[in-house]
Amino acid sequence: MKTYKTIKWVLRSHIKNNVRSLWTWRKGEEEEFKCIYENYKGDDRIYTVHQLLNKLEQC
Repeated sequence: MKTYKTIKWVLRSHIKNNVRSLWTWRKGEEEEFKCIYENYKGDDRIYTVHQLLNKLEQC
């Protein structure tokens, strides 16, 4: 079972420092997290830092 320690740390840091960021999370074999800065053109679901942290806490 994954703990997502590093990404949780990054998300908490963004929350603590009031960084306004959006994230995508591609699940599956090639799992990937991306922080969206500008001109997002993909079809992955976009999460706020709070949404993604809550989602990961449920894993």
